[in-house]
Amino acid sequence: MEQVALAALGTSEAGGGQPGAPNGTVSSAWASTLAATKTVNTINKRRPVKQQQVSRPRRALFCFQLNNPVRRICIKVVELKPFEYFILVAIFANCCALAIYTPYPKGDSNSVNESLEIVEYVFLVIFTVECFMKIVAYGLVMHQGAYIRNVWNALDFVIVIIGIISTVLSFFELEGFDVKALRAFRVLRPLRLVSGVPSLQVVLNAILKAMVPLLHIALLVVFVIIIYAIIGLEMFAGKLHKTCFWPDEDQQYVIMMDNPRPCTEEPDGGGFHCPNGSRCDDGKWDGPNKGITNFDNVGLAMLTVFQCVTMEGWTTILYWVNDSVGQSMPWIYFVSLIIIGSFFVMNLVLGVLSGEFSKEREKAKARGEFQKLREKQQLEEDLKGYLDWITQAEVNSDTEEPEKNGRGDGDSSEKTDMETGSQDIVPKFRWLDKKLKAFKRANKGMRKKCLRITKSQTMYWIIIVMVFCNTFVLASEHHGQSELQERCQLFANVLFVCVFTAEMLLKMYSLGFEQYFCSLFNRFDTVVVFTSILELVLMAAEVMPAIGVSVLRCIRLLRIFKVTKYWNSLRNLIASLLNSLRSIASLLLLLFLFILIFALLGMQVFGGKFNSLNNNEEKPRSNFDTFWQALVTVFQILTGEDWNEVMYNGIQAMGGIRDLGFIACIYFIVLFICGNYILLNVFLAIAVDNLADAESLGAAQEEENAAKKGKKLPSEEAKDDGGHVAESHEVPLEEPGPGGEEEELEEEELPQGAKPRRMSELEKVKTKIKPIPDASSLFIFGKNNPLRIVCWRIINHSYFGNFTLVCIMVSSSLLAAEDSVDSSSPRNKILNVFDYFFTGVFTIEIILKVISYGFILHKNAFCRSGFNLLDILVVGVSLISIFASSDAISVVKILRVLRVLRPLRSVNRVKGLKHVVQCVIVAIKTIGNIMLVTCLLQFMFAVIGVQLFKGTFYACSDAMKMTEEVCKGKFIVFKNGDLDTPMVQDREWAVNDFNYDNVFHAMLSLFTVMTFEGWPLLLYISIDSRAPDIGPINNYRPVVAIFYFIYIIVIAFFMVNIFVGFVIVTFQSEGEQEYKNCELDKNQRQCVEFALKAKPQRRYVPTNRHQLKIWKLVTSQPFEYLLFVLIMVNTIFLAMKFHNQPESYEHVLDVMNMVFTVLFTIEFVLKVIAFNPKNYFADSWNVFDTLIVLGSVIDITVAEVKPDANLVSINFFRLFRVMRLVKLLSKGEGIKTLLWTFIKSFQALPYVALLIVMLFFIYAVIGMQMFGKIRVDDETPISVNNNFQTFQAAILVLFRSATGEAWQEIMLACTNHEGVFCDIRSDPYKAYIEEKRERPQTPEPTCGSSFAYPYFITFYALCSFLIINLFVAVIMDNFDYLTRDKSILGAHHLDEYRNVWAEYDPCGTGYISYTDMYEMLRILSPPVGFGRKCPYKLAYQRLIKMNMPLDEENRVHFTTTLFALIRTSLRIKMPSADEMNVANEELRGLIKNMWPNLSPKMLDLFVPPNSELVYPKLTAGKIYAGLLLHETYKENKAKLEKAQQHQKDRRPSMLRRIIGAVKTGTFGSKQDIDGSQAGSQKPSPSNSPASSRRSSFRFSFRTPWSQPANHSSLPMGASPQPPANGGPPPRRTQPTLQVPDTRYGAASNSLYQGRNRPRSTNSAATAAYDNAAFVPDFRA
Repeated sequence: MEQVALAALGTSEAGGGQPGAPNGTVSSAWASTLAATKTVNTINKRRPVKQQQVSRPRRALFCFQLNNPVRRICIKVVELKPFEYFILVAIFANCCALAIYTPYPKGDSNSVNESLEIVEYVFLVIFTVECFMKIVAYGLVMHQGAYIRNVWNALDFVIVIIGIISTVLSFFELEGFDVKALRAFRVLRPLRLVSGVPSLQVVLNAILKAMVPLLHIALLVVFVIIIYAIIGLEMFAGKLHKTCFWPDEDQQYVIMMDNPRPCTEEPDGGGFHCPNGSRCDDGKWDGPNKGITNFDNVGLAMLTVFQCVTMEGWTTILYWVNDSVGQSMPWIYFVSLIIIGSFFVMNLVLGVLSGEFSKEREKAKARGEFQKLREKQQLEEDLKGYLDWITQAEVNSDTEEPEKNGRGDGDSSEKTDMETGSQDIVPKFRWLDKKLKAFKRANKGMRKKCLRITKSQTMYWIIIVMVFCNTFVLASEHHGQSELQERCQLFANVLFVCVFTAEMLLKMYSLGFEQYFCSLFNRFDTVVVFTSILELVLMAAEVMPAIGVSVLRCIRLLRIFKVTKYWNSLRNLIASLLNSLRSIASLLLLLFLFILIFALLGMQVFGGKFNSLNNNEEKPRSNFDTFWQALVTVFQILTGEDWNEVMYNGIQAMGGIRDLGFIACIYFIVLFICGNYILLNVFLAIAVDNLADAESLGAAQEEENAAKKGKKLPSEEAKDDGGHVAESHEVPLEEPGPGGEEEELEEEELPQGAKPRRMSELEKVKTKIKPIPDASSLFIFGKNNPLRIVCWRIINHSYFGNFTLVCIMVSSSLLAAEDSVDSSSPRNKILNVFDYFFTGVFTIEIILKVISYGFILHKNAFCRSGFNLLDILVVGVSLISIFASSDAISVVKILRVLRVLRPLRSVNRVKGLKHVVQCVIVAIKTIGNIMLVTCLLQFMFAVIGVQLFKGTFYACSDAMKMTEEVCKGKFIVFKNGDLDTPMVQDREWAVNDFNYDNVFHAMLSLFTVMTFEGWPLLLYISIDSRAPDIGPINNYRPVVAIFYFIYIIVIAFFMVNIFVGFVIVTFQSEGEQEYKNCELDKNQRQCVEFALKAKPQRRYVPTNRHQLKIWKLVTSQPFEYLLFVLIMVNTIFLAMKFHNQPESYEHVLDVMNMVFTVLFTIEFVLKVIAFNPKNYFADSWNVFDTLIVLGSVIDITVAEVKPDANLVSINFFRLFRVMRLVKLLSKGEGIKTLLWTFIKSFQALPYVALLIVMLFFIYAVIGMQMFGKIRVDDETPISVNNNFQTFQAAILVLFRSATGEAWQEIMLACTNHEGVFCDIRSDPYKAYIEEKRERPQTPEPTCGSSFAYPYFITFYALCSFLIINLFVAVIMDNFDYLTRDKSILGAHHLDEYRNVWAEYDPCGTGYISYTDMYEMLRILSPPVGFGRKCPYKLAYQRLIKMNMPLDEENRVHFTTTLFALIRTSLRIKMPSADEMNVANEELRGLIKNMWPNLSPKMLDLFVPPNSELVYPKLTAGKIYAGLLLHETYKENKAKLEKAQQHQKDRRPSMLRRIIGAVKTGTFGSKQDIDGSQAGSQKPSPSNSPASSRRSSFRFSFRTPWSQPANHSSLPMGASPQPPANGGPPPRRTQPTLQVPDTRYGAASNSLYQGRNRPRSTNSAATAAYDNAAFVPDFRA
């Protein structure tokens, strides 16, 4: 309202002022108006929101009326705010009571627990009374608004009833009725109050709305898990029970090996073989994890597969399976499971949540804007009325103005006299005024100088340098530093505090307090300075513990963010991050409630039960024995780190997998799915959603900066607090192509952007050849030099490019074939010869290109391209490694490693891959700012970690010794906690591998925490830590867990997801760059692409009578249902297998296997007979079924002939029967679209996958060269299953690291430290053996390298944060339809059109009758077709808009009809009818530009030319326009006749009859009155013969078929009268064209023959077209 008033005020001033007020001043009335607006605004803010009156039922519980005093009291009480607050306090108190409760093992208790049991009764009474009062007030369930009909009330009711039942049963002391765990659900009650928070409501609504598509994804996940579980059941059942046993005194093999692992008895089958003297036997060992992890039955197999899908502990299971069956096959099973299950299917959850959150946020934003608009309109109405009143008041006060002005002049003159008199009276104070004025002038000048200083370039750089010096001083602190360093750091800290305090005071003085504190950064500076001063004071007074001072000291690190004030793009990013804090805060609240609920539930179920897991071992640190420990455990499961280990302990605590322990896994699976897959993905959804806003903000600011670039004013350079605008720090997002003009010319032809394109599309693009530059090459070869021309022709020949690409691929493959252990092996010598050859080829290629284009000095020279510089680097490295010996140059090994960059040379030659790489480069440039912010925060937390934990991670191997001085000598340990097996070990004082002794180690440790790997172990070490150089004590300071929680939430949950969101948003935006100026949006393009590729299906119908009967049988619906039942039963029987099953049971399964094989063989034979082999095998599904049948027959045959043959590959064919489920699941609409888009995602990934393969290849070869010589030792992470000695093993190690599976342990095992010995076949070990003969004291060499740190960190960062997220980006790009409005036509809908068309066109000719087309569109449900419930008028209007041309046989074409459906549904170039011809031509040009290889014939089918739509052509639109006019005329005529009949039948009123009687003089005679009334009626014009003829003529002019009874006169078999229910015309009629009667004029005949007709559509059809409406969704 204030804005409206100010706007009105501005208008009045511009117009010369209001009446009665001088120009430039505000009258008293206007001043009162402004004051009134503020008052109204304040009143509106305070005005309570009127709540809707709740309609209560007249009777509650069949006995309490509304006027019943008990019910009235209940209603008043439950609607009181204090009562609501009281219940909330009771809920929190109940949660606190549950948290205080300490569970003890075996049902023990203490006095506190007994008191809490009594308090439980109090809470039970409170909640029962609340429940009863609300039931009395609102009723129970029978009517609207009843108590149970609210979800939260229903939850309360269930909890209260359970509490009452459990209390009653406790008095009877019945066993087995303990339901205390369900009491924890009481903590869900606060959610009903929290759901009132708007931002939290958005998050909750997004999660709830996403549940429907999430159920489809859950079905797909369950389907994948079932398939892999059954495959694992067939392949690995019973394989994980054999281990090595040693003989006892009686030579009985009963002593199990230490740390048992699966083994194999097959000598040549690979796997783990027992040491000599032991035997691999299926003895007393249950298997890994106490028999939980195996494939013995379908339940355990599904649990194992789900654990692998979560990517936690999957490599351990893979290695166990490798030990039992060999390493040849299992990796295919597990790697495919990770790719399909984890990378694809699980990431669908993210796509759904992101789309739903974006939709809910837009809805909430729209609701807020609508509310603001309503308030603004209300305020404007109030203000308008108030201004009218003010204007009237001013008019009334015009007569009083002169008097007021006169009085005002008198007052001013008197005031002037008084002032002069006072000046005469006190002359002695004049000097004081002068001094004050002089001081003010000097102060003003000084402030200007200070302001100039604060804005100067010098001051800017001084502050920046001071910030970085302060950061450097903080980072220099480390464990073991000298006292001198500490004193220097303290002095520097005091100096920096003084400098920043002086800066703050200077800015305050120059800007003033009000202007200074307007800036957020200045407030931030003030907080940092005051905390720094407080830290110095507390340190001097020594009144605070060291940990508190350390935290305060770390606040100094926030000064780093002073840099962001001067960095525009970084400042925008910080602003967008702060804007998203509201949603993040709401999500954190929801996350905390979620953790709280599951922690309390875990205490009730598992509290005190982890003590008895292992009799001889310590209790696991991750347990539920206390509330705080339960919170930490739930948070650990939420992050996914070692959640499976906690689940194993939980299963064991509940009695093991054979007992009720299997039920315990439900708790952990639900916690993991809801927490990790749903809640944590909402973080990423919020990040992606907010980053789109940040991008638009940045783009708008860039445009504004570009607009102001030429006309910058000095005043514009100073920001709000006088901040200096330095030179632009922004990184340009685009660079010229790597190949100069050649690249630019190529990219003009290629579609811009990084969206993966198919190779077939890219090969069609003709690449322009770059001409020879005008400048001379190497100052020798001129432009016309014959040698240069020959070289230019050679390198631009297609054969040369293909030959070079083949050489690159072959040489890269040979790099992977090298022996990484023994460099002098014969294989390596042969490969070196090939290396010389390929190096020579690449050298010749570079020489030819340098001669052709020149070296570097002129434009378009060879070295002006980044990719060419990469070529020179690779070839130069190869040449140096060939001609230099290892003795001459020590870096030859590294140079040889750089040969692995050869595959990158193919990037410039494969255009699709090049676009993906350019996208990654753009993404890296774009995410530079977010990387900087993340690194700053990482550095801050690292310095905080150094302050808190430096020197505290040291420990003695003997836990009883606390310092290094006493940690000497030997001590006794007991093997596996068994007191009968004592062992003597040396005491060692060592530091943990990950520690905080300096900033580097701290950042490395926190990086592993950020990846969620190993952070619980680091957390518990931190909790146990005490002081520098002092050993740990269990749970010494649990408060430090807050440090890890804050770090994980800020960095891992928020910043990393922002980082990933940037990659996704950048990839999607780059993918859309190629269509930047396209008029079609993404969905329209996808639908048009589908129409381009769609062809009518051909359905074979046999002509033979007997064959036709079989065909009808196999295509009938009952046959399909029978097959569905058979496949489901077959799947159930496949899943019924288990380990150690009885022989009779196994025989039954074998018999059922034969039965199903026979049944599927019969199906196969029947279908082959029905369809003929040629048509049967044309369908890929039928080929798949054939393979399944053949495999099953071969399997049974071999099993009967050679029952002892172990043919896993043949047995494997039986597993493909379960794959038929995919075919059956395609019947469901949701799953069908999921599978369709799943395939589309795979098709969109070839170049992304190629880039990932290239990255893996490069890192694998580097790993082989650097770490291939490390000795394989099963006691270390570098084991038989996990090493770099072969290329396949290296790829598997990298794949494991990409999934984050204990990658930090592999990194430490590859670093240069003791224990990383060389392989016995390696050169260093051979040299060591030779040297040891001469000097026995020679230590054994190590083959580790510190290069492992950058190697693994860069690989994990590139893979997990960048490359793998391209999968996510593609998935989110393809699966956006999941959250799209279902009424919008999409490409996934159009397959239904093709299937239904085949029913009308079984031969696949592409043509059907227009009447069949109408019926088909009525069958197709929206948004594809019209639907059965669509009124025929709306269907006609849609067909008029579609307007497909008919051929000579009155048929429409498949492609034309499909594109017309797409065009009208998505409104692609759909103007009014007058502009339709122009729109058609524009659309033809648009399609031709987007798909230049489209043939003219196909283009004419897509958008028929205008010549096909006018005389003498006939179109469907003209037919249905005529039908629509005919039906409209009949309806109007029926309405008119009905109205006339009603007018005729209506009796005149009494007044009319009296007047008529008076006029005729027959008053008093009823007959006369009636007769006069009847006689006074004149014939209606419409009833006259002439009017009848005119009416008939008008109708005939518009509709030539004016005689509906004559069916032959109707156009082409159209029905004369559509059915009353809107049904279609009769099907499959063969229409004939009848010439209409010519007496009605040429205009009507032009509807069909176009005589005397201009080249445009008929006017009647045009009118019907303009009035046509789109068909809504008419499904039931």
